[in-house]
Amino acid sequence: MAVAILAGVTWFPGLRRARAVRHLPVTGDVQQVMERLTDSYRGERAWLRRAGQREGIRELRVDRLPDGRLRRSYELAQGRRVWRVTTEDVAITETTIEVVHRGELAGPRLIALRWVITERVSAERAEHGTDITVLALGQLAGPIRVLHLLGYGDTITAGRLVDLSRRHAEGTTAAIAALFAAPPGPAAGADRAG
Repeated sequence: MAVAILAGVTWFPGLRRARAVRHLPVTGDVQQVMERLTDSYRGERAWLRRAGQREGIRELRVDRLPDGRLRRSYELAQGRRVWRVTTEDVAITETTIEVVHRGELAGPRLIALRWVITERVSAERAEHGTDITVLALGQLAGPIRVLHLLGYGDTITAGRLVDLSRRHAEGTTAAIAALFAAPPGPAAGADRAG
């Protein structure tokens, strides 16, 4: 009886990862789709445009890594608290793009809160084009993760991390949908790409 009760208990709740999955069908074959998604110049322009529209954003920075990948970073001020966010393309293959988002909340009288969201965009051939799947996996990082592993603030923290992962997946899916709603070409990429 006691073993059955313990079997249903999450021993270390912090080991769970927040997970969000979104699917999107688009027109075009996998190669064409991946070429548009991995265009680093389009991605840089779109990111700078989106980030520049948010209030409180400062220190926008885009670094081109030697192999063509991008690293984007910014700070978001919310009163006396500051979010430092870095997004880096870590792997690009013929059918997948893997991006890591790292964030840290710093401020007076706060335990530094750090999170990592690994986002994977994959493209698969479909009957009428390409199916895109966006998977976002989030988890806490740094000293706060130890407290989270032990269950400290588990419900609130886990809920917010799930929400953040969901928003990343939905934002990426919306940006891809906007990109493929516009006709391919430099003018469309500059004006409507996400």
